[in-house]
Order: sequence, then structure tokens, then C-alpha cells
Amino acid sequence: MKLIGLRVHVLHASFADIYGGLERVPPSLRRPAAHFQRIERSGQYSTLIEAIGETGERGWGEAFGLPHPGMASSLIEAVIAPALAGIELDEPAAALHDLKTYFFALGQTRGPAMEALSGVDIALWDLKARVAGQPLCRLLGAEPGPVTAYVGSVPFLPTPGESAERAAAFAEQGFDGVKLKVGRGARTDAAHVAALRQALGGDMPIMLDANAAYGVDEAIAVARAVAPHGVAWLEEPIAPDEPHALARVRKASPVPIAAGENEFDITQFTRFVEAGALDIVQPNITRAGGITGMLAVDALCTKHGLALAPHGVGSAIGVSAALHACRAAKSFTRYEANRLLNPLRDELTQERLRYADGVFTVQDLPGHGAVPKPEQLEAYALDPAASEARHAAE
Repeated sequence: MKLIGLRVHVLHASFADIYGGLERVPPSLRRPAAHFQRIERSGQYSTLIEAIGETGERGWGEAFGLPHPGMASSLIEAVIAPALAGIELDEPAAALHDLKTYFFALGQTRGPAMEALSGVDIALWDLKARVAGQPLCRLLGAEPGPVTAYVGSVPFLPTPGESAERAAAFAEQGFDGVKLKVGRGARTDAAHVAALRQALGGDMPIMLDANAAYGVDEAIAVARAVAPHGVAWLEEPIAPDEPHALARVRKASPVPIAAGENEFDITQFTRFVEAGALDIVQPNITRAGGITGMLAVDALCTKHGLALAPHGVGSAIGVSAALHACRAAKSFTRYEANRLLNPLRDELTQERLRYADGVFTVQDLPGHGAVPKPEQLEAYALDPAASEARHAAE
């Protein structure tokens, strides 16, 4: 099958538009985590990739959208799409091999170039499965079915009581596991965790995500402060790309350590595993090589006896692809059901994501099953001129 070409759709769901003005957006949406305190979130972004086959069939992929989707989209349009136009598509990894080698030779081993390739990989896998008339997971050796999830995340809320109330509401929806954003110091973090434990009881797993808020010594102090409350894991306590520093945290931490959402290639994940830095590995499919990358990380986890718990942000396209990969992954434990406001996740596609009582269901549909509605692509298309005018008015 020939690949006719790639088309890019850059999307933005503005919080100000949704709430009718920036001043009406809840602070917990604009500043939900440690790394959004100075640079606030304006909304949800996504770079969607449409892969067009010679028969007219389409496959859909997604590249990570933060901090702005224009970086990945420009690389796809200017570099990747021209290089792939007209190729015979068999294996997505083989199709992208030369491009990955090219980017690595230029030092582009992290960030937008890898995110662009990840989104294209997903689109090519989706196209391949759709042409075959099969659900993607079946091409990967699995069958449609359930995917266990936990809910992420309880954002930065002012008081422990408010955090506990939000977590309890999630538990009432059937989720078996709740993630809390931390990063405000050991004492404050521990107070919020204690409030969650009291509200949720002794059995509900509580995950913590620091979003790289701490240095090594602070991270160890936080881990020790929250340990009495029965924490399932402490996620990304320090800056990414520091495997030996994270290994120091893990060695001293009384709670399991998780990370991986900011890694991009199997060589980077291998460095963390071989350094003894991780208990739980958390690739983001729209950053870490797409379907091909997720399968490589799964093989690494299986070899070393580690748990795979993929990061769960993005539009319905990225989430759907990740769920199919989870069905096929031998080391998979649970997926993150992100519940921050995101119309690109909940309204974008013809078939909505199916989940109930904390479980996603991978459906028996061609490809990964997610196809955007044309009117939604138009409604959320990022228009630079309109965006600039809107921000000037704000």
C-alpha cells in the first residue's frame, strides 16, 4: 500500500473561550501542577496527523501538544511529510527509520522532533489496521477488551479538604485509584495526602505526581513524609533525564518511584532502568515513539520485571491508540484516565471513549477506533491571527 501523504491539524481548546473569559477560568485549570505555576495553561493543545493511503483510507495519529503544537506540526509539514510521500507502507518502524536516524544525527533526540515521529507512527499503524479491516490491538497480538484505569489528577487545590473532596468524587465514579498533584513542600504535600487517605479509606491506591518540582534531597524528604499514608507511587519527583539522580531518590524512598512521561526513545528508558531508578515506567505514546515505541518500552519492562503504567493525557486519538497498545503490552498494569477539562478528548471523535467504573473498553472497530468529526476539527483549529487578537483583548 502506498502512502499518498500526511495532513496536519493543529488544535486548541481555549479555556477562556469555554468559560467566557480568562478571568472566569478556575485557578486549578490554569495552574494545575508544579510546572504550571509560572507559565499558566491557556487550554488544551493537540497536533493531529492524518495519514492518507492510496485507496483513500485515512489513519489518525497525535503528537504531544505542549507547550505549543506548532513545533511538531512544522516539522511534519516541512520535513517528514515530503520524505514519506509515495512510499510503500508495510511496517511503520521501517518507514520512519531513516527520519529518526536523521533527527538523531542532528541532536534532535528529545522534544518536538520525537513527538512528531510519534504522532506519525500512530497514524501509520492506524492506517495499516484500517486497511486490514482489523482493530489495531489485533495487529499487535491482542483482542479488544477492558483496560484498567486510575484517575488523574486532583490538581493543586487550596486546602487539603478541597483535595479530599475532589478525590472522593472521583472514587464515587468507580475509579480504583486516584492521583494527586504534589510539589508544595513535604509538610503541605503530606497534609493533602493525609486528607485523601482519610476520605478514601485504607484500600484505595493514591498516586502522587510532583511534575519535577524537587531536587534529590527534597524528593526524599517528601517520600518519607507521605509514606505513612500508603502511597502507591511518587511520580517524577525530580527533573527528567537524570537517571542516576533519580536512582538516589529511589534507593532512599520508602515508596515506589515512577517516571517516563518526559522520555522519548528506548535508549533513554533503558538508561533509567539500568541505573535502578524506576519501579513503574510511564511512557507517553504521543512522545515516546508512538505504538512502536510503546511496544519497545513494554519489552524492556517485561525483561526487567517492571510495571508499565502509561501516561494518559491528550486527545481521544492519542488515548485510543494508547489503550490498544495497553491491551497488547505484557507488563501493563493500569492506564491514567486524565480528567482535567479537555473537549479534544471528550467531544472530538465520532466514537467517544468508553469507560465506566474506572475501566476503559477497547472496541472492536478498525484501527484504534477514533476518527475526528470534521466539524470539531474546524471548531478547534488553531488560527494564529485570531488567537493573537483574543489574547490582546484579554
